[in-house]
Amino acid sequence: MITKYLHFNEHDLSLAGELIRAGELIGFPTETVYGLGANALDEDAVKKTYAVKGRPADNPLIVHIYDKSQVYDIAADVNDYAKTVIEHVMPGPITIVLPKQGLIKGIVTAGLPSVAIRMPESTEARQFLRAAAVPVSAPSANLSGRPSPTTWQRVREDMDGRIAAVLCGAPCRVGIESTVLDLSRTEPIVLRPGAVSAEYLSELLGIHVGVLTDPTSKVNSPGIRYKHYAPKVPMVLELDDDRDKLSAYYDQKAAEGCNPVLWVQNPLRFGGRNAVGMGINAEAAAANLFETMRKLETQYDFIIASFCWRKNTLYDGPASQGVLDRLMRACGHNII
Repeated sequence: MITKYLHFNEHDLSLAGELIRAGELIGFPTETVYGLGANALDEDAVKKTYAVKGRPADNPLIVHIYDKSQVYDIAADVNDYAKTVIEHVMPGPITIVLPKQGLIKGIVTAGLPSVAIRMPESTEARQFLRAAAVPVSAPSANLSGRPSPTTWQRVREDMDGRIAAVLCGAPCRVGIESTVLDLSRTEPIVLRPGAVSAEYLSELLGIHVGVLTDPTSKVNSPGIRYKHYAPKVPMVLELDDDRDKLSAYYDQKAAEGCNPVLWVQNPLRFGGRNAVGMGINAEAAAANLFETMRKLETQYDFIIASFCWRKNTLYDGPASQGVLDRLMRACGHNII
């Protein structure tokens, strides 16, 4: 297949919409990461998504919309909590899980009775979704298990020749996938942390919103049951910003013949060693996370990451739990 690289003009958006309705796959930008879009009403198109990514079929997909009214076409029960989130947080980097109507088939939801719905904040994303004129299911536009793409060039690395087209938009502002909030239960719970924090949602909804802590349980969320975001080289994670521990581990790997890199808050503390900054705060770390990971895997053969998330530290921000979640799964929970 020859992949077309399209732009945000009237002709190319119209073509992207035609391709989606014809059952093809399209890479497209959002504010979080680039998505791999398919017509959510076309079972054969959705099957292609799983096949192209190498994604397990029991891992549900998010349905993307361009207008809030579409939630009511897709969800069977839009409760008061959902209405509050729709009013105050959508469009934005959040996905809500609600009981589904029959419009969305089981292949999209991995057989679950609920559906994950998202209305992106990105103007480019909504332009594409409007041109598609159908609900669009979309995971991240990368091969399963790889770091998610936040530029169209990274989509090309994984998807060139595999999909019909990529809409070449702006780099993704947020940099990590959306917060997934399950509103299909009695009490709301965050299934996947992202840029919209559980603390903010608790305040908004007037009820404690917890965060799922057991990723092995069968839950209604896309993207939490499998190892994700992994670079091609080994990676470990340190959680205390302990200079001595990090330096000693780096020296040990170097002595073993590796070419390691420290991925840390302040690389200047590690003079004489390969060191790269993670970002000045949690939001900067999120925005650069996957792009930096993809760069590091091409330059070094061992990544030693450090992310110290404590209250009243530089990394204490809305995106901190989302960044920690991605790093934990990228390293396969290999903590030093």
